[in-house]
Amino acid sequence: MEVPDLVSEVLHILAPGADGALSAAGGTAAQTLIATLRERLRGSEEDRAALDTFLGNPGDAAGAATMRAVLEREVAADPGFGRRLKALADAAAERPPQPITGSVVIGGGARVRHNQISLGPLTVNNNRQGRWLLAVLAVAVMILIVLAGYGGVRVFTDEGEGAGPGTSHQDDSKPPAVDPLPPTQETADAILPDRVAMAGTVFESQPGDTFPDGERSGYEGTICGEQPKPCANRVRAGASAGYAPNDTSEETGWHAELEVLVHASEGDAEHTFDALVDTFRKDTSAGFRPDPSAYAPPRGAQLGDELADYRVTWEGQDIGIMCMMRRGPYIVLAAQEKDGREAVMDNETQTQFNTLLLRRMNEALSGDTPHAALRNVQSD
Repeated sequence: MEVPDLVSEVLHILAPGADGALSAAGGTAAQTLIATLRERLRGSEEDRAALDTFLGNPGDAAGAATMRAVLEREVAADPGFGRRLKALADAAAERPPQPITGSVVIGGGARVRHNQISLGPLTVNNNRQGRWLLAVLAVAVMILIVLAGYGGVRVFTDEGEGAGPGTSHQDDSKPPAVDPLPPTQETADAILPDRVAMAGTVFESQPGDTFPDGERSGYEGTICGEQPKPCANRVRAGASAGYAPNDTSEETGWHAELEVLVHASEGDAEHTFDALVDTFRKDTSAGFRPDPSAYAPPRGAQLGDELADYRVTWEGQDIGIMCMMRRGPYIVLAAQEKDGREAVMDNETQTQFNTLLLRRMNEALSGDTPHAALRNVQSD
């Protein structure tokens, strides 16, 4: 399904009363859809306000257009999120079967006219053959009522090829549940950009350069190796790397340092994020200082589920800026540093690194091997 079509379906379902999606019978799936959207948009007050405005008045054209733009942007940026929306939309749009409680209900517009009884598409004439058919139908209805008294035993099952007793084929058009990459060292290494991801940019590194393949190191090279207490036992794996922008970086000292921390659950990652924020705020040995002016993200940009920015210091000297982002069970730290007295305050480069890491986290969250490249981010 194309992005505009998926967004249209979601907006249609969210509109109160649309096809009964928010009724008592169909409300559970629809409310799950709303909760998923609130969770996704919680990092932006503007986006949350757009959702609330639409839910409060879905008939308002301006509000619907704003919400459409928000959803199209989010789905385009994260295909995994789009697949989850489609699964939830499919579930919310399904009409529940009409319940039978102590009686038999025949839907579809049953009618009686002169010597004919119409049951939906079936018409029975009031003659000998018609009365015989009605008797057969009455017996069938009685059998169904008796079976319903035994807990709704399923009489008709789809026992096609590959189906066992009491099973039915699933709708192959629905996407399978999305599983993120496992919390392993291989996942941490995969999220961390490699030489291929940096190819064609000023951060491209060749074999033998000062920072070959990002000068990659494992868990001990991350902030958790230096600050094990806030990381506790929640962080399952980690990786870090340094990236030199060009051949003169060794002389100028300007480079980037990126880190990845992988958790088994989103809850664990939230706790680690909060613990690191608390550490950076209180512990003078951490080397990071909270500074709201350190980084100014583009207006309307949603960089992960949580974002915090800091000044990087060394022996009391200001040497750069760093952003920490969380996306699902993953946390990344992206820093620009410069040896010398002047801190690097390059918002554009910082946004490019943040966006690159966010895309690679989204790919891992969707179960795909991360492949987003910096050159694609720079060309956007």
